[in-house]
Amino acid sequence: MRKRLMSLALALVMALSLAIPAHAATVSTKAGANLTPAEQKIYKALESTVIEVAAGNKTSPEVTISFAEKELVWTAQELGLSSITAGQFDDAVHEKIGVIMDKIYTCLELNHPFELFWANNYWSWIFWAQNTSNEVWLTELTCTYDVSLDYRGSSVTTVDPAKIAQANAVKDMAKSIVQANEGKSDYEKLAAYRDKICELNTYNDEANDARKQDKDPYARDHTYGDPWQMVYVFDGDPSTNVLCEGYAKAFKYLCDLTEFAGDVTCYIVEGDGDGEAHMWNVVGIDGAFYPADITYIDTGAPESLFLAGATGSGRTYTVSAGGERYTYIYREDQEGLFTDGYLPLSPTAYSPEQSAKPQPKPVPEFTDTPDWCKAEAQWAAQEGITNGYGAQDKFAPGLDCSQQEILTFLWRAAGRPEAKEKAPVTVASYYQDAVNWAYEQGYVGEGFDPAAACTRAQAVSYIWKALGEQEAKQSADFTDVDAEAPYAKAVDWAVEKGITKGDGSGDTFAPDKVCSRGHIACFLYRAYN
Repeated sequence: MRKRLMSLALALVMALSLAIPAHAATVSTKAGANLTPAEQKIYKALESTVIEVAAGNKTSPEVTISFAEKELVWTAQELGLSSITAGQFDDAVHEKIGVIMDKIYTCLELNHPFELFWANNYWSWIFWAQNTSNEVWLTELTCTYDVSLDYRGSSVTTVDPAKIAQANAVKDMAKSIVQANEGKSDYEKLAAYRDKICELNTYNDEANDARKQDKDPYARDHTYGDPWQMVYVFDGDPSTNVLCEGYAKAFKYLCDLTEFAGDVTCYIVEGDGDGEAHMWNVVGIDGAFYPADITYIDTGAPESLFLAGATGSGRTYTVSAGGERYTYIYREDQEGLFTDGYLPLSPTAYSPEQSAKPQPKPVPEFTDTPDWCKAEAQWAAQEGITNGYGAQDKFAPGLDCSQQEILTFLWRAAGRPEAKEKAPVTVASYYQDAVNWAYEQGYVGEGFDPAAACTRAQAVSYIWKALGEQEAKQSADFTDVDAEAPYAKAVDWAVEKGITKGDGSGDTFAPDKVCSRGHIACFLYRAYN
């Protein structure tokens, strides 16, 4: 959707001659190839502010940029004036700033699909300038963003830190999707992201209908309206859905989080899709570029539209898929954002057979594992069952292992299966799939506390269940394990298989003793070997 521009001009004199920018000779991974040095200065200042606000480190999205003399300057001719007179060039300069701000905002939204979630797509500025009879140059520019109602604090230009923190939680969901597809080929990852976004979101027909009827759903005080933002794809709330911008931003965000085996870059582009304002993705793979329109696929287009070949050139391309033709026209301001002209689409579809397979990741050498669990921790990392803790070379073997952690280890060992039902407990997104799976398998039930420390009895019970609940041939006969205890059979099996022994004296098991990460690594290594 096209941005709304609300501007405020207050000037004294200013400017700098805008030289025609040279386009990049190669394709950039980020929008902004056509920004002049002065525009880059504004872009970087705004980018820093946007990132700080999104991270919860700043509550006011306002930034002031100071310029050296004639760093940003316009001549009377460039302003369409016969001469420069104080107080009479404000409108002309204001219009020039508007063009620059529109370009910069476009670059920001294409490069930062997540970090602008709090912005209301309105911004204002105040400028100060100096002039001669033939030139105006900026001395200072203060830019302020409006904040969306959903994230607003005490005023239209402040954010609520609590709401910002809540929105940031969707990062965990996005990261979990990427982690769940590690080990797949590049194409398989892209297709999985496409499918997951369609699964999590429903196209916001209500907002789109209002837009078509000129009922502006993006007014400054909309009640629900950030349908352009990707936050609502990953928030787990079925009542918050998005338009094309949300789909495109969500897909790019997942790609940005991904380590591809080949040369893969995801772009967001804007323009016209079959006669309507539209945003979609273009995926660059090994120097060729393919359309990726998740919105159309989620609303009925065939999957063959994904990474299809396209006919055309310049601004206009047509894709044939499923007997239908889809026409895409880049918006004029997309020219030069990434390369000379517009991103050129490949005339042939991408073949999944071309997709690069990920290379095995180097296994970290943990520096904090003692001899009693060193090999076991290394094995768990090699198998993708667990990772380091904190720093890459740290395992934290003495740290208590939570129940959600051991269930996640077992889920990974099982191949990361997808559960069809959700557990009656919400955990951090990187544990949720594992907890859902454990609940579906009957390993945990109502009243389960995922954050509680895992005891020895619980650990062997979980492992026993995950490996088929086999019967032991004889009892372990521990004095502190009642034969009728729900974990008794698991203890007997674990001892018989050499997964664990007694704890302390030979006739006690210590079922309530909390397991460390090192102990769990040892249990898992023995169980799976």
